[in-house]
Amino acid sequence: MTANIGRMLTGLCTTAMVFTAVSATVMANQDMPKTTSEQIKGQSSVKTEQMSGTVVAVEGNDLLVRMSSGGFRNFIVPESRTFTIDGQDVSVHDLKPGTRLQATITTTTTPVTERTTTIGSGKVWYVSGNTVIVTLPNNENRMFKVSEDYKFNVHGQPASVHHLRKGMVVAAEKIVEEPRTEVASNTTVTGHAPPPPKPVVAEAPAPARHEPAAAPAPAPAPSEVAESKLPAKLPKTGTELPLAGILGVVFVGAALVLRKVRS
Repeated sequence: MTANIGRMLTGLCTTAMVFTAVSATVMANQDMPKTTSEQIKGQSSVKTEQMSGTVVAVEGNDLLVRMSSGGFRNFIVPESRTFTIDGQDVSVHDLKPGTRLQATITTTTTPVTERTTTIGSGKVWYVSGNTVIVTLPNNENRMFKVSEDYKFNVHGQPASVHHLRKGMVVAAEKIVEEPRTEVASNTTVTGHAPPPPKPVVAEAPAPARHEPAAAPAPAPAPSEVAESKLPAKLPKTGTELPLAGILGVVFVGAALVLRKVRS
């Protein structure tokens, strides 16, 4: 009988100790600082930019473009990028020199604030200047350095770090904000392929011209040949001087005869 009562008391004590330990653990976990995070987004701004050019060369993922604004630009194109050329989606490897490209780049910029809020309570263990050491519900001492304008909650009333005293139970809220910027870019590229080259047609050789042979010139008539051999004028050596000499001799002889007859 006595042994049974002892065992019952021992079981009750063990149960009470376990319940107390579990309750203390639950309370400690409930009172431990809780941290929450949130993102606060501001007003987004959108910028649209257009670029155009003509493909000069493509090698692997390197794309060389002659820009319409002047100069050349080299682009390293990811494999996931597609180009809409004449209504068909193609990769960078399908582009041909001479392809005209038109790119529309839409950039969205959004300011974001990362806000981290920590709420907890504890007992002041040490305080000096702007430094305070608080004992948390799990008996861990943690040191904080706070600003002059930070307010603790002491029994529902705000208090600065200079009003804290050892042994005070305080509640605190810590808010950390870190600004950053989210940038989202969307690029759409369209274009037109160069026209196919014109087929080369060999020109047929021009037909040879057969000109009629020239008729032989007619042979000249014999009379014409003879006449053509006679000189039009006598040579200078055939003069009329001998004839004049003969006539002079004849006249002189006749004059002598007449004179002789008269005498």
